[in-house]
Amino acid sequence: MKTAHVLLAVLVAAIWGLSFIVVKIGLTQCPPLLLAALRFMVVFAAGVWLFPRPTLPRRLYLRAGLCLGVIQFAGLFSAIKLGMPAGIVAVLAQVQVFITLLLAAALLQENRSATQKAVMALALLGVLLLGYARYHDALPLLPLLLALMGAAGFAWGNIELKRSGKVDMFGFTVWMSAVPPLPLLALSLALEGGPAAAWSALAHFSWIGLLALLFLALIGTLFALGSWGKLLSLYPASLVAPFSLLSPVFGLLGGYLILGERYDSLSILASALIVAALALNIYSGRLAACKSWLQRAHLAIKELPHR
Repeated sequence: MKTAHVLLAVLVAAIWGLSFIVVKIGLTQCPPLLLAALRFMVVFAAGVWLFPRPTLPRRLYLRAGLCLGVIQFAGLFSAIKLGMPAGIVAVLAQVQVFITLLLAAALLQENRSATQKAVMALALLGVLLLGYARYHDALPLLPLLLALMGAAGFAWGNIELKRSGKVDMFGFTVWMSAVPPLPLLALSLALEGGPAAAWSALAHFSWIGLLALLFLALIGTLFALGSWGKLLSLYPASLVAPFSLLSPVFGLLGGYLILGERYDSLSILASALIVAALALNIYSGRLAACKSWLQRAHLAIKELPHR
């Protein structure tokens, strides 16, 4: 990957990691399904005037919107609302990396080398250690299942972004955002107290809630998801997806700096494992290419006539 694209992927991971803190703030103002619906309404309203709709089959917009909008955020937001700490949701959301790799191998025929498999095992160990280090208590079943559902939606959405090909991903993100609001609003009205509860939440929306919503919509979705889709259109999913493993690391850093949280040595070790796995995933291809070049150079030197 180009250095600029590596830095962009890290920036996206940082935004998504900090977004879990912002979500926790937003949920003090608004029910989770309604907040998710408002998020995509703002994205569409802000971007529809700036980005033309890429010429793609409508089924791609529908599938991506349902996966990345409805399934992912209904699951993750609801898990936080039901009491699961935002940090552990950030960790569980990264199960999407491994689901993405499995789906990419099955549906896109992206093969993984032995080195990549070892790197993914190291990263998975880091994610599990990070979850264990932060929350030793047993996880409640329903929020756990909702968080994993959100991770699965994220993973399937990655595949849909990859299938869309090399198009304007910011335009795709904007027009995909027209899909989630109606299903999310319907779910919110059915499960979160009906119209009266929705109007009450909107009537009491403070400037803090508004800032949280704008961050989630314009930075966390329009910019970050658009950039993520762009990277997926340029590189294999097996190379791009592991960058999101940095999200819980940035989430922990944000918790330390913003919320004053403190972490033990196991959390630091787990974060180091994730970063190391990501670095190996990025540079393993270059190292393999360098090794191959050195081997060819060695054979060429051996074949030179001896004086």
